[in-house]
Amino acid sequence: MSTYAVAVMPIVDVEAWKRFAEEIGTGSRAEAHRDFLRQSNVTAEHAYHQQTPSGDVMLLVWEGVDQRSMTQRFANLKDATTDHERYLRDVALPQLHGIDLNQPAPPMAEELISITT
Repeated sequence: MSTYAVAVMPIVDVEAWKRFAEEIGTGSRAEAHRDFLRQSNVTAEHAYHQQTPSGDVMLLVWEGVDQRSMTQRFANLKDATTDHERYLRDVALPQLHGIDLNQPAPPMAEELISITT
């Protein structure tokens, strides 16, 4: 993974989120989601469910794009042009993650340290 972006999002409804993950992975929304990723120049997507003391979160990793590209792609969902983008904007993000795209985005993460071996 040489170029990647990461987002951490709360999961409001774990069972509904798992159903959505199945839909975009191999189900009825799979091809539309792959189109969305291709249009975003994402070469691979990885989503992880993580339980934390503060609640469940999704760790989302996109390969092939940098952090600014990912942030911009999510911001562009406000002006969604496809049914899948509208579904992400109107259903997946607000109902599964509690994210309101009408609110300002959080500031970009600041890299504090980068270690290679």
